[in-house]
Amino acid sequence: MLKLKWEELTADDLAELSKRDDMVVVIPVGSLEKHGPHLPLGTDALTVYKVALKASEIEPCIVLPPLFYSYVADMRQFPGAINVREDLLLNLLENICEEVYRNGFKKIVILNGHGGNVSLLRLFAASRLTRRTNYSLYVLAEPWAFEQKVLQEVKETEEIGHACEIETSFMLYLYPELCKMERAKPAKTKTRPLSGLPVVTPVDWVAYCPEGYVGDPTKATSEKGRKLVEAFVNGLVETLRRIKEDRVVDETVKLLGLERL
Repeated sequence: MLKLKWEELTADDLAELSKRDDMVVVIPVGSLEKHGPHLPLGTDALTVYKVALKASEIEPCIVLPPLFYSYVADMRQFPGAINVREDLLLNLLENICEEVYRNGFKKIVILNGHGGNVSLLRLFAASRLTRRTNYSLYVLAEPWAFEQKVLQEVKETEEIGHACEIETSFMLYLYPELCKMERAKPAKTKTRPLSGLPVVTPVDWVAYCPEGYVGDPTKATSEKGRKLVEAFVNGLVETLRRIKEDRVVDETVKLLGLERL
């Protein structure tokens, strides 16, 4: 199956695809931030982009170029971080979705690969209730949501979450040429402020992750990455199929009178 990359399609081909009722558009969203001493800055976007392309070969969908620019405020102290203000990011996503709809596509999927985007993407989804839109939006905000079973089977370390054994395994499988494993070593993490209490502070992540990564990436392997990627792709394929069949979102938007007049 041909990979349907938005940027590689001709205008006429894209217009033809927009006429299909079963076509959805995927927006991969990642980040530019430090991923330890051994992984590239764009790890989050690179991973979800390639997974989206692999899924598109099984269940046809159009994949937009990945959005590397996102919310990384708590990683700005490290070289390479490009942070987009939260208001600007929300407006940018709205703008992109409106342009996708203007091109004739009525179902849009945001595929997130960056933990720092989770809260903002949930807010973006909820904010559609106060905006008039004609497209149906589906947000896969949680990274690694489809890989939890496999993750528990393959991981050798308890501390995971960022440039760790798991994320490094993804990259060793998908982009081995970008991994500098000779630099990998266990990270030193600290306790979050007021740990154990249901309290959030602005510096939770900064205090917990002083080196810009967690866990022990030396335990990562390409084989673990293969299993994780396969689980991710399979989960995304099933999700795309169900999204194509879904009528509830569109019908509810119309019932609430939220569609653009």
